[in-house]
Amino acid sequence: MLRELILLLISISALSCVNNSNNFSSEKNDHFYLYLSHTRTENNDSLHRSVYQLNFKHFEIKLLGGDLGYKTFNDNMLKKADSLFDLKNPQTLWSIGNHDHTTNEIFLDATLRNKYYTYVKNNITFIVLDSQDSLSSIVGKQREFLIQVLDTLNTKNIIIMSHKLIYMDQHPILDKLINDTCNGIKGNCFYCHNTNNFQKEIYPKLLEVKNKGKNIIWIGGDLGMKKTQFEFVDENEIIFLGNGMESNRKNNDLLLIYNDEKDIHYKFIPIETIIKNQESIDLLRNLFLETKN
Repeated sequence: MLRELILLLISISALSCVNNSNNFSSEKNDHFYLYLSHTRTENNDSLHRSVYQLNFKHFEIKLLGGDLGYKTFNDNMLKKADSLFDLKNPQTLWSIGNHDHTTNEIFLDATLRNKYYTYVKNNITFIVLDSQDSLSSIVGKQREFLIQVLDTLNTKNIIIMSHKLIYMDQHPILDKLINDTCNGIKGNCFYCHNTNNFQKEIYPKLLEVKNKGKNIIWIGGDLGMKKTQFEFVDENEIIFLGNGMESNRKNNDLLLIYNDEKDIHYKFIPIETIIKNQESIDLLRNLFLETKN
């Protein structure tokens, strides 16, 4: 009788764990990534004040969407950014923006990487692009690089990062939203959201990869001044996100990504809420589960 009671209690306990998991995997497979972008202010005195309160110890990978400082590679701003984000760390991924513009040599010296590269971990292939290289288009050697990576994927999940939300250009729904969404208006200038080759040359390749059973998330970082978050899931279930901060906004959202080594889950969460819960992996997990997509 005692043995049967013990077995019953174990069964109830196990069932409770399953029901409370919301289909997320166990703690040993928890991987949290934090995306933040447009942390600049209107001068090079500092970054956004809230960023200094972030503790990155529970965020396995830092995803930076660009425009870190007003002039990131001038004066002491690069040192400030490096002290916060550890730019040479292979798990700090940075898709540069127009305020981060510099030479290939200087960028390589600061990060030990080129302006576009790939990083693979936890069943995710991260692809980092330089959308300033040809003013929003992905062409030449960078396009060749992207196509080669997409042709040789060994992971189920792909996260692609570019500063500009280049996927909005010439899209039947998103194009008209550019001026009310992105920091850079639709136009023809260095900081603008320029006409590009995404729809004709990049999206067809993404669709080919998606049809092979891959999960694709594309994240742009040129947000913050008008909106702090953007989300669009198209008819092929390719996910397009945007996230950014604004120096005078009190309620900036950050993009929190959770990976259980099978699927990617994401949620936009106010930075103040993340700061309050960042000291414990359990608090982060509960925060995400309570508000998960």
